[in-house]
Amino acid sequence: MDKILAFFKNKWCKRFFALFSLAFPLFLVYIDWLAFAYSIEPVNPIALFLLYVLVNFIFGGLMIYTRKQILTRFVLCISPLLVFLMMIIDFGNWYLLIPPLAICALCFLASGAGETLKTILGTIYLLLFVVGALVYLTLLHFNLTPQTFLPQNLHYCDLENRVYTYEYSPKNTYRLVKYIDDDNPERISATFYVEETANDIELPFANAYRHFDSLKVLVTVRMDELEYHWEKDDELYIDGRLKDIPELFEQQRTPKEEEEETEEVSNVKKPIIFDNEETEETTAPEDNEETEETEETEASE
Repeated sequence: MDKILAFFKNKWCKRFFALFSLAFPLFLVYIDWLAFAYSIEPVNPIALFLLYVLVNFIFGGLMIYTRKQILTRFVLCISPLLVFLMMIIDFGNWYLLIPPLAICALCFLASGAGETLKTILGTIYLLLFVVGALVYLTLLHFNLTPQTFLPQNLHYCDLENRVYTYEYSPKNTYRLVKYIDDDNPERISATFYVEETANDIELPFANAYRHFDSLKVLVTVRMDELEYHWEKDDELYIDGRLKDIPELFEQQRTPKEEEEETEEVSNVKKPIIFDNEETEETTAPEDNEETEETEETEASE
């Protein structure tokens, strides 16, 4: 037992395990990306949450064990920023936010950094979370979210309005998803998106369906009367109108710079030819013929 304790107390052992603490910010970045671009739909919610808590607990124990190492101190200084980004992306999903937030706070306070540094950074992070939450709630009051400022060709859907019943194409290449906006009871609208299933991710006890960069095909207020079906794997009929999905995706993803260049080429103005220039060009040969005839008559005389 003493040998095992001596092994784990060895500074080189702690430096080695400190390398694994670098995986924690990578884990947070991955969770941020999933929360931003995917719809995470649990197959077994309880098992998924327990696994998520266990992974955060393992990282927490590892960072407390190596809390005095430089790599661990660096990880604990940048991890709260990634948790703050998670709060902005998926505000209100506390099951996703609380476990890494608790681990970051506990490990940061227990880290081997100086008390002055922990006081300064702790105050900054506390103000960041409080002010960030207030700003986010203010934006929500004006129906604005961080995703509102994305480019128009990158669609970000409100998962609160998502209907979790899908219509797949015959070869499961595409998925038709419906979003119902019922904030205004007098005018309930439905928006139809097409998502590519190749971008989906299978997680333990959950499926992640990518909705970021999906294709908006129709917005309507006639939900009950609307009919839609897949005729082919790339041909969708909504309300009797054909949607060529690959062509629509290509049009959506073409950069605007290329479109502007093609428009500039097509709008190049041809050189203007004035009337007097045409007359000069047409009359010049006749004048030459008349001068040649007069020269010949003078020579014969």
